[in-house]
Formats: sequence, C-alpha cells, structure tokens
Amino acid sequence: MAQSDEIRSTIQKRDSKGRVRHGAEWLQLWSDPQSMRTKEEVAEDRARLSERRAFGRQLAAAGRGVADDAAFAISLSDLAGQAGLTLGPDTSPAEQAILRGRADSLALFARYHDPAVHSDLRPSDAAPARLFDLLEGLRCDALGARPYPGIEVNIRRAQIERLDRLDLLGAHLASLIPLAEALRMVVRDSLTARREPSIETAGFLMWDRWLRARVGPELAALAARVDDQRAFGAAALDLIGASIDALGGNAEGPRRRSLSDAAGENEEGEGAEAADGDEGRPGDAMFAEEAEEVPPELLAAAAASMAEPPAPYKAWSTAWDEVVHASAIGRTADARAARLKMEEKRAVYRRDLARLVVQLQRRLLSLQRRSWLFDLEEGLIDAARLDRVILNPGFADAYKAEDESPFRDTSVTLLIDNSGSMRGKPIELACIAADMIASALEKCSVGVEILGFTTADWRGGKPAKDWARSGRPAEPGRLNALRHIIYKSADEPLRRTRDSLSLMLSDDLLKENVDGEALAWAARRLAQRAASRKVLIVISDGAPVDEATLRGNSDPRILDRHLREVIGQIERAGQIELAAIGIKHDVSRTYRNAVVISRAEDLGARLVGLLDRMIVN
Repeated sequence: MAQSDEIRSTIQKRDSKGRVRHGAEWLQLWSDPQSMRTKEEVAEDRARLSERRAFGRQLAAAGRGVADDAAFAISLSDLAGQAGLTLGPDTSPAEQAILRGRADSLALFARYHDPAVHSDLRPSDAAPARLFDLLEGLRCDALGARPYPGIEVNIRRAQIERLDRLDLLGAHLASLIPLAEALRMVVRDSLTARREPSIETAGFLMWDRWLRARVGPELAALAARVDDQRAFGAAALDLIGASIDALGGNAEGPRRRSLSDAAGENEEGEGAEAADGDEGRPGDAMFAEEAEEVPPELLAAAAASMAEPPAPYKAWSTAWDEVVHASAIGRTADARAARLKMEEKRAVYRRDLARLVVQLQRRLLSLQRRSWLFDLEEGLIDAARLDRVILNPGFADAYKAEDESPFRDTSVTLLIDNSGSMRGKPIELACIAADMIASALEKCSVGVEILGFTTADWRGGKPAKDWARSGRPAEPGRLNALRHIIYKSADEPLRRTRDSLSLMLSDDLLKENVDGEALAWAARRLAQRAASRKVLIVISDGAPVDEATLRGNSDPRILDRHLREVIGQIERAGQIELAAIGIKHDVSRTYRNAVVISRAEDLGARLVGLLDRMIVN
C-alpha cells in the first residue's frame, strides 16, 4: 500500500492554473474540488461575486431612476433569465451590455406604458397582437432614448448582442430574418430619426429598403405620434396592416397560395427576368420597385414571422433511450466477423489514406518540443540541487517540471451518423478513417473518443406506440428511442476497441437519426475531459430525420430547429471547437466550420485535412 501511494504521488499533471499537481492531489481534487483552493483563489472568487452583486445593485438603482418609481424592482437573475443568459460569478462586458439594455427597456416600459390604453387597441389575432406589443415597447424605448443618449446606446448594444446570439447578424438574405426583427430595426431607426440602418448587414439592409419603399408613410406617421400612446397605437395598427398587405397576406398570415406556386410564377413571369439580370446576388430582385409579385423569399419570411412560435423541443419519453458501449451490442463472434470485414475494406482504402494519416502524425510529432522548467517550488525533485537542500533545509526552489507542447493537451471526439442512409461506402469509410486517425492521434498523446448515434427502432418503436395508446396528444415532441453508442472512449486504447469499432459496419444498427440530442450528448462528454483544447467533429450525410416525430408534430422543422439550437449553445459557450463534414449534404447551413464532400471516397482526406487545420494550425 505504501508503494502504491509512493507511485501515485509521482504522477503529475498541470491544473487549469498551470500548477503541477501530484497524483494524490488530483484524487483529492476529484473527490472534493473545493478542498485544495488557495486563499488567493477564494478571495478572487469572492471579489468577482461581490462585483457582480454591485453591478446588480447599480442596475436596480438606475432602473428606479429611469422608471421614476421608487417601488420599481429588478433583479440580475430575472434579467438574465429573460435575456437567455446563464451568469457565472462575474459578468462579461457582452453580458453587461445585454443586461443594461434590458433593464433600461423594462424601466422605460414601466414609466411610459398605459396598460388600459394598450388593451383597448390591441388586436385579438395572435400574430398582429405580437407585432403590436413589439411596437409599443419600441415607443417606450424611443421616449427614453431621445433625452438620454446613453440609454439609446445601451438598448442598441443589447439588440446587437441578442441578434448575434440568434445568429441573425450574418444573415445575407432578407428571407433568413423574421418580419418581427426587421420591423424592430426599421421602426426603432424611424422613431429615433436615424437616417441610415443601424444594422449594416445584407439581410437587414434588404428589409430596410423594402419596408421603407412600401410602408414609408405609415412609418412617418408612427414617428410623429410617439408622445401619444393612443394615437401611436392607431398608427401602429395601420403599419401592421400595410406591412401584411405588402407581403401579400392578411392578419392570419400570408395570402393563401403555396410558395412553390409563387416561385413558379416568378420563374415564368417578369420576376424571372429580373432574377436573371441579378444572377449571383440572391435576394436583390425582391427589391425592384416595379415588381408586382411578392417574392417567395419574403413570403417564407412572413409565414415564419406570422405563425405561432414553435413549442420548445422535448421528448415524449426517455424511458427507452440508451447509451451503450458497442461491445454490448453484438456477440463476440459478430464482433470478430465485423473486424475481418473491416480489415478487408481497410486494404482497399489504406494506400491513399495511410499516407495522409502519416503526414498528420509527423506534423504533430514535430511540434513536441520537450523542455524542463527549473527552480520551481513544486514538481519533481531536481537531483542537481539536492546538495543545496541538504545544506539548507529551507531551500524551496529544488523542483523541476516538464514543459509540454500545448497541442498535446487536446481531446478529440468523432461523432458519426449511424443512420440508414450511411449504409454502404459512407459508413465503411467513416469507420476506417476513424480507426486510422485515432491510431495516429493516440501515438501523439491526443485523446480520441469515437461515438455514434442512431435510434433503437424504425418509425418510433416503443415511444410512438405509447403515444398512440395515450390518445395521440398534440405536439408530443420526439417519438423515438435514442441509441447513443460509444465505440471508443477517450481513456480506452484503440487496440482494445477495434472489435467494437468494427460493429459500426452492421446493417442492423443503422436506423434513423436525431442529431441535436446526439450532439448535446457528445458535447457533454467532451466537456468533462480535463484537456484545455476540445475538438468535436461531426460526420453526417443528411439532416435529422425521424419519421414518427415528423408525423406526430405540426412543426416539420422540429429536429432541424433543435439541432441549430444545440449548435448555437456550443458555439456561444466557446469551450468546444465544433466542425462538421457533410457527405453529399450541405452542413454549412447549420455548422459554421463545415466541409462538404460530393464523394464518399473523399471523406478520409477531408477529415485528415480538417484535423490538421484545427489541431496543428
């Protein structure tokens, strides 16, 4: 026992602060993370928490002043919840901008809004009512922004940060931006007498030009009646009606014709000629002054804006979901047969792929510049300084530590789509490429985890049957059982998991795919790793598809919408570097860092190149 303790005490690794920790210290940290915090760390966290509380008190005091009401109360946690933020011990500058703008808006609304007047004028239909509420909030913001420029700056910054979190600032077409967000910008600029659009991105510039050309008089009337809520409300109703008419719809939504019909008319009529003239600049034709037809892009945007907001993503039941290791799926004989099959396939692709993998491995090994740091207060005993310790027992700088290359402290997760559409050459190449790349990275001390995702059954299985027995309630959410598969965990050596990895080639395994929850699961596993750099690469050949879920819910984009939400959460957190490879599928629509290949044979080369760019460069 004493010998094992001695061995454990020699195991060393750097913590997040860069300090060398012995094995026994790491065990204590894992069992009780707060036990080994220094006084300086405790004091630092207390100071950060104190600053956050002081910031909250400042916002509350400012809110009472802006609202001109000593009873007006706001809390930092409420503001963060309304803005969709999760606050830590302190607040970043971006979070402070959002919270300041949100606090000012609430205070101005409390000061200038009359609920009785608003209730008298508010439309009964849900879609126009939401736009009417939006315009009333903008009126209150404008009343405070005119005498106080600082409030205008806070509200505008909050809007920019919110649009950035929603991934709308990069929208290059008006069809990618909801009508409500377009009206928010254009009306706010009109009420504050701003001549140029406050959001200078292509999609918002398109909306600004199109709305001002068609509802310019209504915008001017709105700006002239800011001081009178009742008169402003009447003008707001005129603006909403004019906007809906300009979009070819009514209070219930766009005019009743399919988008395909509209697109067909534009292709055959004058709109097609205008589009041909502006080839290469999608969306510009929609702003031609002489165009009579409503462009299908704007019809789609209006339909999305006027429809009821989608229900939050949920699962009907998680009772049959499973996370399994691949070794538990098939029998040992099946695994060996799959291993032989993979070895046969590997021989076909090995020549081209092996050369690229070796190049990646050499580039990684070339970065392993090992050196030693001396004169440290903790670490390994420096034998060259033992004489000083003997002569002077108080001598503290008698330790050394190995300085490792930063890239070695990296963990990589490969998340592979195991849906039925991957059957054949795509899944074979994904399996072989994952095996060879994991081997190369493992030799370079880079932790690799290989995961897969599919469903337990076709067309729903047990959850769908349970839903049917319950009377088929509306909007049930996900109606299939998930199967998340661990082919190789980050702590397992590849040589022990090759049989399990080969089971990926089993046709019985490949069913449907729910990408959003699989991506969230893989990200949670990767976030728990101690590495300072975390890379997650998704390999997929299509959008999320689960037949039972799509049939049981009214939102045809429920799975795709949830995938985009998960991607946004991971990218905003900034802890994981996310990328995707699409096989004959444009994943760049959902992932910012994306590679699209047209042939399955290119998968290995593109995967190696992506890892080279993300890890080495």
